[in-house]
Amino acid sequence: MIRIAAMSMRSRRIPIALVIIALTTSMALLLAVERIKQSSQKGFNESLGGVDLVVGPRGSGLELILYTVFHLGNPTNNITTETLTDIAANSAIEWVVPIALGDSHRGFRVISTTNEYFDRIKFAGDQPLSFVEGAAFGEINQVVLGSDVAKDLGYRVGSSIFVTHGSESLGKLHDDFAFQITGILNPTGTPTDKAVFVSLEGYELIHLGWASGSKTLSLKNLDIKTIPKERLYPKTVTAAYVGLASKLSLFKVSRSINDYDEEAISAVIPGVELAKLWSIVGTVDSVFKLMNWLIIGISLISMVTMTMTGLDSRTREMTILRALGATPSKLAGMIMMETALISVVSISLAIGLVRLLTWGTADIVSQWAGIRIELSWIAADELLTLWSIVAAGLIASLIPASMVYKRSLHQGFSS
Repeated sequence: MIRIAAMSMRSRRIPIALVIIALTTSMALLLAVERIKQSSQKGFNESLGGVDLVVGPRGSGLELILYTVFHLGNPTNNITTETLTDIAANSAIEWVVPIALGDSHRGFRVISTTNEYFDRIKFAGDQPLSFVEGAAFGEINQVVLGSDVAKDLGYRVGSSIFVTHGSESLGKLHDDFAFQITGILNPTGTPTDKAVFVSLEGYELIHLGWASGSKTLSLKNLDIKTIPKERLYPKTVTAAYVGLASKLSLFKVSRSINDYDEEAISAVIPGVELAKLWSIVGTVDSVFKLMNWLIIGISLISMVTMTMTGLDSRTREMTILRALGATPSKLAGMIMMETALISVVSISLAIGLVRLLTWGTADIVSQWAGIRIELSWIAADELLTLWSIVAAGLIASLIPASMVYKRSLHQGFSS
């Protein structure tokens, strides 16, 4: 029966191929979008483990999370380190890690912070950062690289680099002060992999004498040891990561920081802000899913319609099969078998296309937000979705199958 159905389909290969292409594309897009969304959501949520609050200038909480954690966008304001000192005095707060942003190195963001960053920041839940080579910076002229930075640019511990004031395309190179690479982090699958880390003091040093985007003081002939240490501790930073002694005080501490009178600052909960992001994405995703389901439905209807309209042209074929002993039930079964074959071929192609789409998108997402998309073969729930489409196609094929059955009984498909 399968061989006969396949031979019959061969004579109608062009319209059948078009139906297969439509089904394959719509099924693959349906699964790929969902898979990419779930993997992206997981990657975003696992990028800042161990951090209870992010404190920054008052404004959009989501925007604050995007530029401080995922390197998307640029900060528009700073907060004072004096304010952070006041915040850290709260007994409910266990630690505060300041960060300052603004510079870059060959397309990668420079993050100035303290050594505590490498001890406090986690990923994938509670996995600590670790070094594949070297250690954290200990001197003002030392720098730590994320794994992707070192890999893409071919750096090793001991190499020297210069950073750029602002973005790579518009900024000016800090060519009067070189940082020496002292450590390279293990891969995390988070934006940390695409970051360059320097100390707050080192960051402040290379900006001495800068005014309105121009350098007025050269560090080449400057003895760094003659600069008072307090001069090199920044008066302002971009934001700070905050860890609490107890999760139970999360909302209380957040509220107290938001009510701080001395400066316009806000404390945002990363999970809450990311939930807002997924809410926005979910709306678009729902529309896209609906469109894909409509395409799948139209493809199934087209398949059934093609079979029904082609019955008259297949009268001779059916007559021959009847003469060879095919019963009405077998003829109806052949029609359903054709639908099953089209569905199975479409599923097989869709699985391969999902893999291809996920692989292609994973690189784009990694370059855009620094998170990794998991590449895996089809999951059980995805297979269930695909087979439900097959079942819907088989149910729909009962219409032309019943027509063939009735014709073979009453008309005999005789010419």
